[in-house]
Amino acid sequence: MLLFAPEDAGAKLAEFLHAHRDDVLSWVGEFEEACKAAETAKAKSKRRAAAADENTLPVEVEESATGTGIPTLPKAVRAAVLAALAPRDAIDIALYGRFLAEIADSPNVDDAIMTGPAFTVHAAAQIDDFYSAADDSKIRRKANTLDYLDAADDAGAGMTGYQSLISGTFYRHAALDRVQLRVNLMAGGMGAEEADQAAVAAERQFVGAFIDAMPAAKKNTTASTGSLPKLVLAFDGKRPFNHSAVFEDPIDEQTGGGASRAAERLLKHHRLVTRMRSDIAGGRVLTYDLGIQNLLDELSAKGSLAAAEADTAEELTAP
Repeated sequence: MLLFAPEDAGAKLAEFLHAHRDDVLSWVGEFEEACKAAETAKAKSKRRAAAADENTLPVEVEESATGTGIPTLPKAVRAAVLAALAPRDAIDIALYGRFLAEIADSPNVDDAIMTGPAFTVHAAAQIDDFYSAADDSKIRRKANTLDYLDAADDAGAGMTGYQSLISGTFYRHAALDRVQLRVNLMAGGMGAEEADQAAVAAERQFVGAFIDAMPAAKKNTTASTGSLPKLVLAFDGKRPFNHSAVFEDPIDEQTGGGASRAAERLLKHHRLVTRMRSDIAGGRVLTYDLGIQNLLDELSAKGSLAAAEADTAEELTAP
């Protein structure tokens, strides 16, 4: 069974069980006896059903089975289990939530994060990369051995194949409910001030992770890790908002611009919706691209940049 719980949940539960081992062992004994009685009753029930089909009923199965009720877990033990599973200061549970469907009255937590899949802002074509591979030792043996010697055999690995590759400029979005995050932390036992401090730290870590997240598939053959996003836009709203609809019409990269054109369209759309709606803030924008930085400078000089520029990832979550 896989359980999403605080790191010290096992230690806290073990500490309680050790301190109350006599009561726990007594309950375990009753539980095992009840399980055996239940199995016996189940076996008798099967024999009764089989005998009923033959219109004969053995005398021993006519006796009523008693003592087969499974004893309930002591309240103190149950409380200790729930306390150990409670999120407390587990930031990841406060962020992503948790649902324990099989544990009644369990401390479930509503998530504070929602994410959307990444998609290219332009039409993307799949490329088939054909490759061949051979065992270097096999190649060296053939190069250094006379043809008539049996040592130049075919032992070793060799193969050909292909892999599908796709590249592009991607748009992805995520939303963090700052209120729900603080509610989750306070429900775990934190005070309002402590929860606010923990939430601020969690927000910064989340935004940092979002910026640095990269697809890891085939990272050894494509060297996909290490790239930085072209543009990061962070803003507050009274409900989750994203600008994915602005790319319903794909960017034509054949005419030039590429990521810069996508960034320009995104920023113009953001300026439009912030002007039309009072429940979306201008937010902050961060870029690691020289061409997009020039675009930000141009828009700022025209007074048409709705978001304030940030120099670091930490500034994206500033109040």
